[in-house]
Amino acid sequence: MAAETAYNPREAFAPRPMSQPVNAYRSSNGLPGPAYWQNRADYDIHATLNADPKTPSLSGEEVITYTNNSPDTLDVLWLQLDQNLYRPDSRGAHSGNGSHDYGQNFSSGDTLQSVEVFDGKAFVKAETLVNDTRLRITLPSALKGKGGQVKVRISWRFDIPGEWGGRMAWGLAKDGPIYDLAQWYPRMAVYDDIRGWDTLPYLAQEFYLEYGDFDYAINVPSDMLVAGSGELTNAKEVLTPEELKRFEQAKTSDATVAIRAPDEIKDPSTRPTSKDGRLTWRFHMNDTRDVAFSASSVFAWDAAKINLPDGKTSMAMSFYPAESQGQDRWGRSTEYMKDAVENFSKRWYPYPWPAAINIAGPATGMEYPGIVFDGIDDAGKTLFWISAHEIGHGWFPMIVGSDERRNQWMDEGFNTFI
Repeated sequence: MAAETAYNPREAFAPRPMSQPVNAYRSSNGLPGPAYWQNRADYDIHATLNADPKTPSLSGEEVITYTNNSPDTLDVLWLQLDQNLYRPDSRGAHSGNGSHDYGQNFSSGDTLQSVEVFDGKAFVKAETLVNDTRLRITLPSALKGKGGQVKVRISWRFDIPGEWGGRMAWGLAKDGPIYDLAQWYPRMAVYDDIRGWDTLPYLAQEFYLEYGDFDYAINVPSDMLVAGSGELTNAKEVLTPEELKRFEQAKTSDATVAIRAPDEIKDPSTRPTSKDGRLTWRFHMNDTRDVAFSASSVFAWDAAKINLPDGKTSMAMSFYPAESQGQDRWGRSTEYMKDAVENFSKRWYPYPWPAAINIAGPATGMEYPGIVFDGIDDAGKTLFWISAHEIGHGWFPMIVGSDERRNQWMDEGFNTFI
């Protein structure tokens, strides 16, 4: 006799009421209403990676230009400090959420060295409150709605948590460390017509963010390659003449071009020199809700052209350590990325960004706009599938921009469908 169960399929699959009523902002067919608005956050970020293998850290300064397109006047701003998840007293550390081993990986979280607001004449110290993974800034004067703007300048640093795998990570390949860095800068919280400020804390789940344009610079030891969301804007300054030649060739090649081949990884002539032993990589990305990057001295790098509808192009790229090479492994990663982006662009919506990048590193199976983190040991059909799956998230939720913190099932469900 079958065991009794409380499961009722009629209840599980009954019609669901809309989560919010139709109004001037949101139409019943899912399209924006006649009075639709969305706030905007543009970022200018300068960060420095300290790659000390015992105590790696990231520090930086950012200026956020926040545009209040809502009809409301705002007297405070809310930001997300996701690195505070790794504090031993954080809500996330005690929630049991996620698969992270926090026991040896606590850090001091985000250290805010200064928080300032532009008052129309100069940047002035702001009144702030930090609560878990959230930062509240009280504005010196109210920010008007329907297009009012304010600039915020923040200096920050954090110790990169110990070796572990998760949404961001750092860990050792056979020949050295790989840094997969995400949730790395203070980010604006969303202000929407449903809840106003969305201040749900970060508990290791995914994201809900505003859109904007990003200019960001990453200063690293000169022997490192950096892969970042968006377009590399200073290739001449961070690549050798031969690498620059190959990089330009890849922009027009349907076949994969090795920019730094696996057998060249340990060749010091493949990296430009500098007086202080460091180089700054600069990236730009339009209309995105986030950016992430990866940095390592043990990366090989290859790339190829992506053909998009209406004659436009992008670039598929892969960065991986020597042990991941091979035509049954990461040697075909760029081919897989090119195939996925071309097919999804043809079937659903044209890919909007300058590059689609696959990283072999410690933060396995995680996606950000224009860049995804996969596994060093991924190979064969597994690598093909995970590459297509993770870059598929570029369409949902990266282009569409859902609230993953509350509706993560939409994220995975839609991506499985496409």
